[in-house]
Amino acid sequence: MANSFLHTSTSMLARAFPTPEYMTIPAAGVNISDYSIKHVHLTRGKKIVHVASYGKLDLPLGTVERGEIKDAPLLTKLLARMRTEMGYEYIHLALPEEHAYLFQISLPRGTKEEVEQMLEFQLKENVPLGADEAVFDYNLLKEEKDMFEFNVSVYPVVLVNQYLQVLHDAGLTPLSLEIEGQATARALLPIEHAAPTLILDIGRNEASLSISTQGIVTFTATLETGGDRFTHAIARGLNLSFQEAERLKREYGFRDTKESEDVFEQLLPVIAEFKEAIRKHLMYWHMHTSAGGGTTEEVSQVVLAGGNANVAGVAEYLEATLGVPVEIGNVWNHVFSFDAYVPNISATESLEYTTAVGLALRSLMRGR
Repeated sequence: MANSFLHTSTSMLARAFPTPEYMTIPAAGVNISDYSIKHVHLTRGKKIVHVASYGKLDLPLGTVERGEIKDAPLLTKLLARMRTEMGYEYIHLALPEEHAYLFQISLPRGTKEEVEQMLEFQLKENVPLGADEAVFDYNLLKEEKDMFEFNVSVYPVVLVNQYLQVLHDAGLTPLSLEIEGQATARALLPIEHAAPTLILDIGRNEASLSISTQGIVTFTATLETGGDRFTHAIARGLNLSFQEAERLKREYGFRDTKESEDVFEQLLPVIAEFKEAIRKHLMYWHMHTSAGGGTTEEVSQVVLAGGNANVAGVAEYLEATLGVPVEIGNVWNHVFSFDAYVPNISATESLEYTTAVGLALRSLMRGR
């Protein structure tokens, strides 16, 4: 088929790197948040894939703030330590969603060079960055007789260069950079899954919301609510220490029972507000795609990930109030079957590594 390059997601920032000729070089997935560096390395044995290594390095507060590197020397030192201890050389890295711009655009059919020139010309019409201030990636959403519809992700070149510099200084070679949500979707969603799916990655300080259509993330947002806000609500309401409140959150969750009544009452307002923020983003996404002439298909399901996805009762509450099926994700969907192999990491803990697992899968799944 003509222009076949357009039918494969590059999943990397096209103007930052040349596409590697061989994407299956063994490489770890690395996800840097405001709180930690999480890494996962997968290896393929004779019959099954194994988790060769994984881990987390805590970041001192202020090292990274809302995805922006504030203390490059310290981050470099910790990444270099990870490289030395784990033996990593090549990595796949996620870039923070807070700084990403996503938009969809229809363009006349053309060669790769013609398409990229047209995209550069259109950048300023869609994001507050000029072509010389941005790096971008694009995926084909729809092909028509004379037109291509693309999903475009854009990052400020200054931010990308920050991450490239600390990786270089730490002695690490990046094979790809991509938006967090795309790596998370790769880990959680079936390859053939085409219906719009909302992925909610609930971290400590915030939650990342992304909507994947045909396996491509077309919408992202950051919610100012995370697991620590749940814990603080319990601590304030019941006059407890943060540590004790965290224990109660993990033990009782968000369930309206006689034993957990006090915890439930403290969590109800903050989780109801959390649900309302999700609903508003869903409404915005639907109106935006409808107005742009894109798909009007409803979100088919919500998948939860992140360290606070397993707070009991949250999935059930969201399903009942949003009116959409909600499930807790399985990060090993595309890695192995538990019938053949059980990793040395619990299901609850594995949800913290969803993005890193999705990144590591790039070395095992060409074209995704």
